[in-house]
Amino acid sequence: MSKRSLSEGANLSDHGEVLATEQSGEQVEGKSYLLFNDDSPEFQQKVDIIDAIVQASNKKVRREAIADAAKALGKSTRTIKRMIAKVEQIGVANLAVGRKDKGEYRISKYWHDFLVSLHEWGNREGSRINHNQIFVYLKSLASEGEKLQHKKYDEKFQGYSQVREDLIAGRHPSHVTVYKVINCYLEEKNKTVRHPGSPIEGKILQTTEGILEIKKSNQIWQIDHTRLDILLVDEEFKQVIGRAYITLVMDSYSGCIAGFHLGFEPAGSHEVALALRHAILPKHYGAEYELEETWQVCGIPEYIMTDRAKEFKSEHLKQISLQLGFIRRLRAFPQAGGLIESIFDKINKEILSFFGGYTGSSVEERPPEAERTACLTLDQLEKKLVKYFVDHYNHHDYPKINQKRIVRWKSSFLLEEPELIDERELDICLMKIAIRNVEKHGSVNFLSWVYQGDCLLNYEGKQVSLRYDKRNITTVLAYTRPINGEPGNFIGVIQARDCKRARMSLAELNHIKKKLRDEGKQVDNSSILNERLSVFEDVETTRKERRRERRKKAQQKHEVKTNKSKVVELFPENATPEEITTSQENLISTSDAVAQNTVNSIDKQVTQNKPDPNQTAKVRRRPRVGVKDWNQFMKDNW
Repeated sequence: MSKRSLSEGANLSDHGEVLATEQSGEQVEGKSYLLFNDDSPEFQQKVDIIDAIVQASNKKVRREAIADAAKALGKSTRTIKRMIAKVEQIGVANLAVGRKDKGEYRISKYWHDFLVSLHEWGNREGSRINHNQIFVYLKSLASEGEKLQHKKYDEKFQGYSQVREDLIAGRHPSHVTVYKVINCYLEEKNKTVRHPGSPIEGKILQTTEGILEIKKSNQIWQIDHTRLDILLVDEEFKQVIGRAYITLVMDSYSGCIAGFHLGFEPAGSHEVALALRHAILPKHYGAEYELEETWQVCGIPEYIMTDRAKEFKSEHLKQISLQLGFIRRLRAFPQAGGLIESIFDKINKEILSFFGGYTGSSVEERPPEAERTACLTLDQLEKKLVKYFVDHYNHHDYPKINQKRIVRWKSSFLLEEPELIDERELDICLMKIAIRNVEKHGSVNFLSWVYQGDCLLNYEGKQVSLRYDKRNITTVLAYTRPINGEPGNFIGVIQARDCKRARMSLAELNHIKKKLRDEGKQVDNSSILNERLSVFEDVETTRKERRRERRKKAQQKHEVKTNKSKVVELFPENATPEEITTSQENLISTSDAVAQNTVNSIDKQVTQNKPDPNQTAKVRRRPRVGVKDWNQFMKDNW
């Protein structure tokens, strides 16, 4: 209803009826109510022009105003009159209405659905089909023509018979239309809308087993863990160890932090158990933590809600839930853990970002000076987190109401105190260690340390079972060894004998051991090694000389035994013919048959080389020059 119609005849009762109709949410049949707030120059120009026409004092002025409006807007006078009629009928918002189909694509619904189904099919089971491949596929199908009537295409075009007919006729959407349809579909699919949050009272949590309504404190605890965005150093060497993992336990009703576990080991079932142990037990901290408030949250929950990670489905956690009597539930979807996830973001932004070694959540944007500026140890970080949880987070206002979180938690226990449990019953949360033998003076060897306790004096020579907290290995709990299926009994607490620190985590101990091993490898042991090397070289040299002497003596012995000269010089130098003849006779008489054959063969060879005695006169043989002592000759020339 326009202003003009109201001013020209609507009475107060009619106006009241209109307001009642609007408040009840009903609309007058055949009429839509539009409201447009726009300060653009084009819109204001139209408003001014139409207003000048409506405010005209007579018909002549009105005709002139319509003519001026048609000239200014570049439209006919008939169009201007239609605009005036629509403004009087619908309202001034009609001046801002453009084309009804602006931004839309001209395509039938069955083609739209077919393109979307092709995109979904192409991005299933690891495939990643793009927009152009879909368009090419449509062209390929259209090229088949009448072949698309075959049975093998029935399943593909089930529910899309009109698409099949268009493809047979060679009709299909253009390349641009395919892109527009799929992009519009993806934009609508990936559009995220922020959830306004659950109401303060009657909050619900959706689990795989159904919906849980949050009604009171210690009813539903949520557990989750993450890796903190800060590098830590060891206490002794001040060198970077790595980033710590934190496991948090939060009360869903009040939002209070009930407990946590901090360590370098990746979060597993034992880390979850240790965080639960810390949350259930009453917490007492010394003056070194500088707390202004006390950590009052404790007790046993009715439900534990977690995500679907394997550590929350472990046998260890099943045993704990059976012993303590709480029910385990898994989130129906990841967004159900948004409350506890927000705490991790607060820890990074409100605590860790102030200290050196902060890495940030992005690996690509990690500060280059993070390792150089790291300064916090695990113990220091724990103290800062405890102070933040106790003095700040638990005492902060609960969202949307003027009530602190810790006050909201205590409101459920005005008439009764939270259920407390003995610490020994929670030893099931601690890691079980292999059996160890008790040695003299009530001591056991574990983790390369010696642990002692007066409680073990009566168990010397027997075996005990150990349980410990990874966060502090300076203290170990001793139990009797389970025999014949019977559970072990608590013996007592034993302390590390040679550890000077009050607290030390298992990760720190392992880092220190590794550091000492690496430093041992880098120590200059050249003198020791060279001394060992010289000993081996001396032994090898001595052995070689002894082998050489043995071979030399054996050779000499062999030469003396086998090379005794029995050769008689046939033609000694300066010897007379008579001496030569005599020596030949002696040689024949004293040599054996082999020697005789050898001499004969030599003589034959010498005879063959001589000239024919018939042609030449008998020549006296020239005596051969030889050696007098054959053994001496062999010794000098071997």
